[in-house]
Amino acid sequence: MNQLLGWRCTLCGATYAPHEIEYVCPQHGDAGIVDAVYDYAGIAAAASPRTLAASRDTSMWRYRALLPVADAPVPPLHVGGTPLYHAAALGAQLGLPNLVVKDDGRNPTASFKDRASALAVVKAQEAGYSVEPYVIDLGVQFLLAGTQGDIGLGRGFGNETGL
Repeated sequence: MNQLLGWRCTLCGATYAPHEIEYVCPQHGDAGIVDAVYDYAGIAAAASPRTLAASRDTSMWRYRALLPVADAPVPPLHVGGTPLYHAAALGAQLGLPNLVVKDDGRNPTASFKDRASALAVVKAQEAGYSVEPYVIDLGVQFLLAGTQGDIGLGRGFGNETGL
């Protein structure tokens, strides 16, 4: 279920359909950052705090109704749903008695960036790009994922993705 209506340029306000542009406003090049435009009524109908809390899925895909993705398959690795820990000692030093820290080390590559990588894989599939993993055999599996002019290397997303 995709609640993404399109994109709006933050510089000129031009709007685009979801698949009309890939990354930035064509009138401004790299400076033309676009914001997502959502169907908030559709999101409210598809998900509520109660339905999200009741979901048995503890990964980031529990929030799929809130993400700008359609019905493409998602990587099978568990991404997100990482625990929060009360950091009482650090909080006391900083004057923040309710300080919590998030343990994103439990994600497949031990990074908060895994959420964005998983979402990028799904969006690439929606756009018709191949997301077949390339494996470098160094004892650890890797996925090389080309993005706008650079290469991202994610430990754990190799053949484990099953995509």
